[in-house]
Amino acid sequence: MAHLETVRAGLIGYGIGKVYAAALRNVQLYYADLPPVQLVAVATSSAASSRLAAAQSGFLRSTTDYRELLASADINTVVIATPHYLHRDMLLAALATDKAIYTDKPLANNLSEAHDIVGAARALGRDAQLSFTLRYCPAVQHARELLQYGNLGEIYSFRLSYYRSSYRNPQKPLRWKAEMAKSGGGVLSDLVPHLADLLIWLVGMPEQVAAQTRTFIQERPAATGSNESIRVETDDHVIIQAALPGGAIGTIEAGRLIAGAISNVTVEIYGSDGSLRWNGMDPNYLYVADGNQGWRQIPTVQNYPGALVPGADVPIGGMRFYIAAFADFLTKTLAGQPYDPGLEQGLRVQEVIAMAAESARAGTWMTRLMKGESNGDIM
Repeated sequence: MAHLETVRAGLIGYGIGKVYAAALRNVQLYYADLPPVQLVAVATSSAASSRLAAAQSGFLRSTTDYRELLASADINTVVIATPHYLHRDMLLAALATDKAIYTDKPLANNLSEAHDIVGAARALGRDAQLSFTLRYCPAVQHARELLQYGNLGEIYSFRLSYYRSSYRNPQKPLRWKAEMAKSGGGVLSDLVPHLADLLIWLVGMPEQVAAQTRTFIQERPAATGSNESIRVETDDHVIIQAALPGGAIGTIEAGRLIAGAISNVTVEIYGSDGSLRWNGMDPNYLYVADGNQGWRQIPTVQNYPGALVPGADVPIGGMRFYIAAFADFLTKTLAGQPYDPGLEQGLRVQEVIAMAAESARAGTWMTRLMKGESNGDIM
């Protein structure tokens, strides 16, 4: 894509896809060195929703067939924003084209499908970027710098959590998220991928995990206003203990029934020489402790090198993470550089999910094997 003057994007899916469309539409306003982005086409499951998506986000045309979008010669960039069970086939089809690819997390519906995707990408010499957008908060990026420089010393422990209240109402349908075959899990496949990515990116890949899951609301309406109830097959809450090769231990916890939570993400890392913590509801600051001196508040706000607007002293919001993620994706695409997070990172995150799921089923610790699988039936 390096020779192209315009990024011509096609979007598949319009749930979280509407956020991606807004980020793409505005990315050049923040990063003037990027080429303009044209929203060419959107594909959704119905003609009505695809027409609505085109009208709302300014796409030139719409379709109900994502293959039509992938075959379009006037599209050079594709964004996949569909339910988990659709990722494998869509990514395999997209990888067979020459289009740049950005895909929603998790990589796939299960580890077997993730291996299929990564195997195909390796054979084709292709890659794609995943939407692990929490990386793109300046506070989190500063935390990574401190860890890379060894400021915290030997890492002893960590705690990452993601709490939401979005499904506290038992009358709210889960739709495809209630079915294991379509979602691959509840919060384990929805919220935990963000935390697993941060853990791997900041500290390292777990070699052992032990997990417990809970489904507190056992039935939900089949649809809004429906009198029909369906059984919920997926988890409402998960707690994962994780052990890293260097000896560090910690937890990953996620829940979608937490009263008072909006989108509460926390990252805490503790080492021999210091500690750090970050809260997604307080995104403008990283908190760091050195020795016995107590916590220091470091303002990180919108400290994005290379951004035209807004200023580095302007408070940040979550939408800015999406814009920065797409700027990184487009910059790497145009320069021909490897994506990070790319498909290999998506596979590692999928391993953590799979190990946790099998641990919860078996009631025992699961150990990662050298080939990237575990000692349980996690396919």
